[in-house]
Amino acid sequence: MSFLDDWKEWSTAKKAISIIVVCCIGIIIIAVIGGGLSHDKNTSPSTKSNDNSAPQAQGKQIKIIYSGEWSGAAGDTGSVNSISGSGDKTIDVDKDAHIISANAQKQDSSSDNLTIQILKDGKVVKEASTNAEYGVAQVSASV
Repeated sequence: MSFLDDWKEWSTAKKAISIIVVCCIGIIIIAVIGGGLSHDKNTSPSTKSNDNSAPQAQGKQIKIIYSGEWSGAAGDTGSVNSISGSGDKTIDVDKDAHIISANAQKQDSSSDNLTIQILKDGKVVKEASTNAEYGVAQVSASV
């Protein structure tokens, strides 16, 4: 019996868990490789504001956009953390991160769109989406 035959017999939940595990392992591998390649960290905070307009998002972030419950993992070159929530959420990432990876899985059978984004200074660097039941979106970018 081949793996594909086994895969066809698995339940949706078992398939979803398997996909999340594989994604988490991928994020850990990327984080380990990136951590070995990262440069020394310099701390030089700089915040400049010359006008009265609303502040623009600064730094590096991961944003999950979904109306329901979700869970997943997010990491940079130094660490990987479990994430979960309900509704939209923005997570700050270490300013010295060079590679950011994240995934999120819908915790329901909704056909609504779940989007995960990597942001730098408020601008989308890369994003991925899913509208599948219990779907997983995964994204990774060098920032």
